[in-house]
Amino acid sequence: MQMTRFKLAGIAFSVAILAGCANGPGSSSRCADPASTDPACAKAAGGQGGKADQAAEPQFNEAESIARFETLQKQLDEEVHDAEVSIEAAVEATKTLPKAQRARNTSVLTNRVSMTDSQSPRVADVTALDTVTIELPTAGKKKRGYINSMNAVKALATRIADSRGGATILVEQASADVRGRKVNTSEGESKTKDGNPLTVQKSVNADLPRGIERYTIKAGDLQKRP
Repeated sequence: MQMTRFKLAGIAFSVAILAGCANGPGSSSRCADPASTDPACAKAAGGQGGKADQAAEPQFNEAESIARFETLQKQLDEEVHDAEVSIEAAVEATKTLPKAQRARNTSVLTNRVSMTDSQSPRVADVTALDTVTIELPTAGKKKRGYINSMNAVKALATRIADSRGGATILVEQASADVRGRKVNTSEGESKTKDGNPLTVQKSVNADLPRGIERYTIKAGDLQKRP
């Protein structure tokens, strides 16, 4: 019986020594050695690396999302710039006409649009083109300056329709001109070469002076996503 107790004590002591080798202070020093091939060290390193990757992933995705929004905003800024340049060209075209027949009261308006990132739940606002407006006196119709100005307006409306998947031209006409049948009140819809709808709508505006038509290009809903 005494021999058996010695044997059991020896076994317990051996187990304790082995446990100390696996988890004691010596294990951390071995894992610090780059040349260590201890499986326990490899498992620990793998677990730590996975946690680090998980912590870094949200930051990486957010950075990508911010970059996508910045790219989209640049594209939208180019659309606004195109509208500004085009409407200035439309005004310039009428400078060959008498002063009373020249384009006037132009505007390029933007709005803020809330959008969701296409690859993450992140939501942010972008600034996008909303409307472009120009007033043209009807007395200049059929004259070269008026025709060139109207061509610039139509070309811009077409580009906006192709960029947005559709656009509307609202033509406001003076009530006196409509009653006197001095203007064309017909409406309609056409397709651009890319197949996008361009709709022409007419409305009577009692505040407009006789002989003035106000053209407002309304951009379609923003289709692009960051």
